[in-house]
Amino acid sequence: MNHYNLPFNEKFADPLPITSIVVKVASRCNIQCTYCYMYEHADQTWRDQPPLMSEVTIQRLAFRLAEYAEARNLKRLLVIVHGGEPLLIGAKGLSYFFETIHKAFNSQSTEISFGIQSNGILVTNEIIKVVQSYNARIGISIDGPKQWNDIARVDKKGLGTFDRVMASVDKLRNPDQGDSVFGGFLTVANPQIPAKDLFEFFDGLNTPAIDFLLPDYHFDTYPFDKFPPGTFGNWYSDLFDVWLSSGSTLRIRSFQTLMKLVLGGKIGYDALGSMAHGVLVVETDGTYHALDVLKTAYHGATQTGKSLTNDPIIDLEMLPLVLALTNKKSALNEKCLNCELIDICGGGYLPHRYSKMHGFDSKSVYCTDLQILINHIRERLSTELASIHFAKERI
Repeated sequence: MNHYNLPFNEKFADPLPITSIVVKVASRCNIQCTYCYMYEHADQTWRDQPPLMSEVTIQRLAFRLAEYAEARNLKRLLVIVHGGEPLLIGAKGLSYFFETIHKAFNSQSTEISFGIQSNGILVTNEIIKVVQSYNARIGISIDGPKQWNDIARVDKKGLGTFDRVMASVDKLRNPDQGDSVFGGFLTVANPQIPAKDLFEFFDGLNTPAIDFLLPDYHFDTYPFDKFPPGTFGNWYSDLFDVWLSSGSTLRIRSFQTLMKLVLGGKIGYDALGSMAHGVLVVETDGTYHALDVLKTAYHGATQTGKSLTNDPIIDLEMLPLVLALTNKKSALNEKCLNCELIDICGGGYLPHRYSKMHGFDSKSVYCTDLQILINHIRERLSTELASIHFAKERI
């Protein structure tokens, strides 16, 4: 055990490389979502961060990324431009960011790619041109149809954001010149919306990709009276059935990953699977932080004490909260380690395991839901594969 109250199993302490860097180019936001893990939970360290990442910090970041890619002989590295609201940096700042990092990799074989996660409201034609120039994509956060999105995703005046967001999505899809830079949607799962209705909403928008995120609850914040254990598992199972039966080309990351893991795949991502390539966050002041969703746990939860100025990225790999998201068995209790689903669920998303009483030394608050969903997908795939085998035998 360590000061994070996180189990440590040394035999699993072999980290996978960090291949995704989440860069907080802005520590502030132009809207005020009621559930935001950055601003509305226990951690308030954003108040001490510079509003925007400086050019000097971007230069240091570029050096550290190239240094790490060479040290780890990375084939690919994904840089996710994040916030707050990353588009607060503006077209000029975004261009400087992309170009500085791109130049640092000119003499390397590592394939560097960029993504942006935004609320979309600040999209301009100038920003779209910059994004096109570096072959990047902008993912948009939205919580479904207007009547649902505008409950929580509101601006500083409490007004809904749906109409403005969808206007920006149209700009991303249909820019004045060049190809679309729309990357898809990120949405928070809501069992109050019928799964079929929500799927049809997004599928009707001809969405290329989406991920349905579990709300960022842990044991101290989960509303057990509103959503009894199993509520999300049953809802996701309904959503999976609708998606699988639809014939849609819409990619749903969590479902595709779970299918791969159920069928014997080994690598998931930070929220699923017992093995995943690492994720590291860099704040606007150039300090390294662990996964940003951990901010829901307690004040200072993500702080590592290390920075771009003083520390190479490779030194972060063995930090408990970083290692716990790559080789997840290194940070799980015996009950989770002995569970038959461990290589699929990975013990659940680390932020969902927290409580003041036990720290992160617990199962996920969504354990029942994960079991329901995984077993449902396993049974559904078994049925589908059996029907294919039967059809082949009849030919």
